[in-house]
Amino acid sequence: MKKVTNIKNELLKTIIYDENLFIDLSDIGNILGIVIGKYIDENEVGFQKDDFLNGIKHGISLSDGTHDKK
Repeated sequence: MKKVTNIKNELLKTIIYDENLFIDLSDIGNILGIVIGKYIDENEVGFQKDDFLNGIKHGISLSDGTHDKK
């Protein structure tokens, strides 16, 4: 849980205190990649790069209506 808490705190700090950070979605993706990339561990279940990327894809599919479509 400490990793998840650290990730949340670092993301919140970055998002709250850098007012010029976001211009478009690529900026948001960049910040997510920088922060989360520090915690990627291919030997730890739930903290592998594919876990994160699959989570992003899943969340987007739930939002845009493509979740159950093939």
